[in-house]
Amino acid sequence: MVSRDKLTPEKRVGLTANLTIFLGILYTSLSIAAISGIASLSTRGYGINSIVIGCVIIGLGYGTRYGSKTCLYFATVFFGLLAAYFMYNFLLNRSISPIVRFTFSIWAARTLARTIPAMAALKAAGSLPDRGNRYRDFFLRRMKN
Repeated sequence: MVSRDKLTPEKRVGLTANLTIFLGILYTSLSIAAISGIASLSTRGYGINSIVIGCVIIGLGYGTRYGSKTCLYFATVFFGLLAAYFMYNFLLNRSISPIVRFTFSIWAARTLARTIPAMAALKAAGSLPDRGNRYRDFFLRRMKN
């Protein structure tokens, strides 16, 4: 496994964009499951509003993947605001679900914030983030063979 310190700025930004997209897809999927009738998810705050939030996260992830510094900044702030909301929700309800979501939001915001210097280096060099996807590459290789 490659250490995080040995990643190129292109790879670091690409991996962070993939993380953001994944979290957006997860959030949207859980929201759709809540709307389709899983009561335990709907009581935890997933619903129509969460679908919109998930789609925004996916959009910010793709914006980051295609080299937008603005999307990276907005994603960092957005996850920070989500973390603050989940902490507020935890203080009101005292349940485990908001604290787990708070932890993931803080982790994502920290990862995004650590990627900002790498994005600045990419922009200074006139380069773009790595758009590679190991799952897509795996399936394309299998289809070729």
